[in-house]
Amino acid sequence: MAAMNRKERELAEQYLYLVRDTVLGTMSLNESIQGFGYDDLYQTGCEALCHAAQKYRAEGGASFPTFASVVIKNRLISHCRKVARIQKPLEYMDTPQPSGSGLTYADTLPDDSFHGISDADTFLLLSQAKERCSGTTRKGIEALALKCRGHSGVEIAARYGVAPNHVAAWISRATKLLREDRLTA
Repeated sequence: MAAMNRKERELAEQYLYLVRDTVLGTMSLNESIQGFGYDDLYQTGCEALCHAAQKYRAEGGASFPTFASVVIKNRLISHCRKVARIQKPLEYMDTPQPSGSGLTYADTLPDDSFHGISDADTFLLLSQAKERCSGTTRKGIEALALKCRGHSGVEIAARYGVAPNHVAAWISRATKLLREDRLTA
């Protein structure tokens, strides 16, 4: 972008409120996705406002606020489309899993008491538990074993031909069963 002259800077500064109004009035903020937070959208909107100040011509028939609002909104939409193509939401450990089980991602992590178990013992225990289970719980135990081998949830989902949130639900169910078995043993 070329440097702004004094008149363009003053015009942008005078209508800075348009950025805030457009961001809050037309965009859905999502702080868990980089680029969709208020600060990121506000910055993009300010850049669009400066661009509008440089390109505005009164002879066009529209007032500057009308012209700038359209430029800002279009730039924000383009920004969101670009970010959506390259970003995935952050998954925080205290976020509820999409399976609707009420468990968080942290709930599916093994307790501290399991840190001393070797890989061989882990796979043996999972294999024994798998023999006692069927259906979704069995798939969850298989998915846990694959996770222990380093596969991601997306890779496991592709292997089974399902969405990744199904794999998360299977693992959640299997983890719950394994915890209950440990408590009753």
